[in-house]
Parts: sequence; structure tokens; C-alpha cells
Amino acid sequence: MKHQAHIVILTAGYGNGHIQVARTLEQSLYRFGAASVSIIDLYHEAHPGMNTLSRHLYLYSPYFSAYGLDYYGWSYYATRNLEQTSALAKWGNLLGMKKLITILKEQQPDAIISTFPFGGISAQLKKHGIHVPLFTVVTDFSLHNRWLFTEADRFYVATEDLKRDMVRRGVRPEAITVSGIPVREPFYERMTAQPLHGTKPIEQAQARSVLVMMGAHIPLPDIQLIIRNLLAMPEVRVDVICGGNDKLRRRLERRFRDHNQLHLFGYVEAVHDRMRQASCVITKAGGITLSEAIQIGTPIIVYKPFSGQERENARYLERKGAAVIASSTRRLGEQVQEILSSTVKREQMLRQYHALAAGHATDIIVNDVLRLAGQWTILAGSR
Repeated sequence: MKHQAHIVILTAGYGNGHIQVARTLEQSLYRFGAASVSIIDLYHEAHPGMNTLSRHLYLYSPYFSAYGLDYYGWSYYATRNLEQTSALAKWGNLLGMKKLITILKEQQPDAIISTFPFGGISAQLKKHGIHVPLFTVVTDFSLHNRWLFTEADRFYVATEDLKRDMVRRGVRPEAITVSGIPVREPFYERMTAQPLHGTKPIEQAQARSVLVMMGAHIPLPDIQLIIRNLLAMPEVRVDVICGGNDKLRRRLERRFRDHNQLHLFGYVEAVHDRMRQASCVITKAGGITLSEAIQIGTPIIVYKPFSGQERENARYLERKGAAVIASSTRRLGEQVQEILSSTVKREQMLRQYHALAAGHATDIIVNDVLRLAGQWTILAGSR
């Protein structure tokens, strides 16, 4: 069905998650008949110098945190419940807004989707007389008040718990849809391919495969010790995805060249296939990676989650019984052994994944956006 809609997706390059969700939505919008889609990294467009500096500070904050300078974690928790009337919030809400208004006046979109917590967009639209529906896709399992500084016509969130938290903070319940966090299309195939009860297929269970995902920019801490401990387990295959970190991959190849059960990969496009073959995944706690593992149904172990939203994501899933957190390599080894050996543990986690997987999040969001954008256009035309 052709909707003839032009959609602007606002995002930011702080980690890969926000941009990945934007691209996933773009593909689905075209699949459902949108005429055109523009993805805009707003801070990069509006403040390139400041954006470059702040991105580097964000991406390398775990290194500084390891030496006791946890500036990102401190800022996250200090502003988590920040009021929109505060001076800091008012300043932050103006960042990129002049550029945004210029873009919107040029492109005249039928809808705006934001995959990053930009503040103040709704206020700027009203101020400049721009009437266009605004949608926010929350890409974490935990809530930071900055997600609420733009009053979206519709919020799309991961869980009922997150919806209740937003309602407690003043958002209208009817403005919130529990969709799940959008992931790429191949990750949704698992829901019909794998049963709820029982273990992995026999060939996968025999492989006892552990997948270690390093993260797009910062490797997991203690990676050599983690690999060494995993290789010491009997009949365990260890797959490590190093992403674009070729230097690390080469170093690990030299260090573990005599271990045939270790398989090292660079960037992997079909990471969903690796997840399906794994008995468990050891990873960082970005909202997108966690959602991918939930959709596939692969037990999650988060190792030393970074301070801020990743730590809160991990804590939330641990409370739900959907993930375990390891704070040491010894504890990590114990948790891997438990998941590999305990059918009961795996089934408990799988039940939580089925409860958390709200449906095909991407399609839920895109269908809703195009439907509401169409209604908005009809109403605007009748005035």
C-alpha cells in the first residue's frame, strides 16, 4: 500500500543503537509504502565540533571509569530525574533546535520519529507553528527523564513496566504503546522457529557454544581472561565477535592460536545466526543487543555492565529473570556452567523472553506511525 508519506527520523551517533534503530525503521517504512524517509543525525548536523567531542567522551567513558573517573555514570544518575524546568534541561532542550526547524521547513515531513532523547522538540514545533505528528521510540528498558522532555504524540516502549513508570511521571497512558524495541528483521524469525519449552535443538546443545560479543567501540573488560576460562570448560565452543576491532582480533589470534575450539570473527552481518547457534551470549547491556537476544531466545549474561543506562538495562532484566550479571570472571564462569548444564535455568529464561517479546516491534511502530500520520494529514486538510 502506498502511503505517499515523507518521514523524518531523528537520531544521534552515541553508540550504534540509536542509529541502528533508525535504519531498521527506515527499511520497514519503505516496505510498508512510505514515499521517502530521511535519517538525520541532528547533533552532527547542528553542532559538528561539539558532537565529535561529546561522542568521544561518551564512547571512551568506560576506559576512564575503570580508573575511577566515572563521569558518564555520574552525569546519568545526577540527571535521571531532572525536571524540565531546571536551567540545565532548558539549555539542553535548545541544542540542535535551530537546525531542526530549518530542516523541517525545507522537508515538510508528514511525521517525525525520534530514536534519541532530544528534549524540547514539541515546544519548538509549537513555537514555530509547525503541525506534524511526533513519535518517540525509547531504546532502553529503563527510563531517564530526558526521554520525556519532548511531549510526543506517541511513545513506543519496551515493556509494561516502563509504561507504568512513564505514567507515574505524568505521561498519558493512551500516548504510550508497548511495542518492544525495534530490531532488524532476521531477529523476529526465532519466535516461530523455536519452541518455548525444552533446550536448544540437539545439534546446538551438543556444541555447547558460547557467543562473546565485544561491542561496537569498546571491548568487554578482561577479555583474554574470559576466553581462557571459557576454553578451560569441557566440550565448549567459544565464538568471539570482535566487530571492527581488527587489532584486538589479531592479538587474540596470536594469544590463543593453539585452541581449535575458539573461533574469532570481525564484523558479522548475520549475527542473528551466531546467536541462534549459541547456548548463551556474553555481552554488554545496550538496549538493542539485549532485545536481539530476547527475540532470538538466547540466554543473556552481562559482564560488568557500564555505568548508566546499560547498568540499568541489565539490572531490570536480571530482576525479571531474563539475564544474569557477572561482576567477576569467576562468577561469569559459574553462570555459563549453570546455563549450559541446567535445562530448568534455560526454560526459566525462555519464558521471560516470551513474556518480554511484545511482538514485531518494528511493524507495530511503522503501522501506527503511517496510520496516525495519515489521519493527521486528513484532519489538517479539512481545516
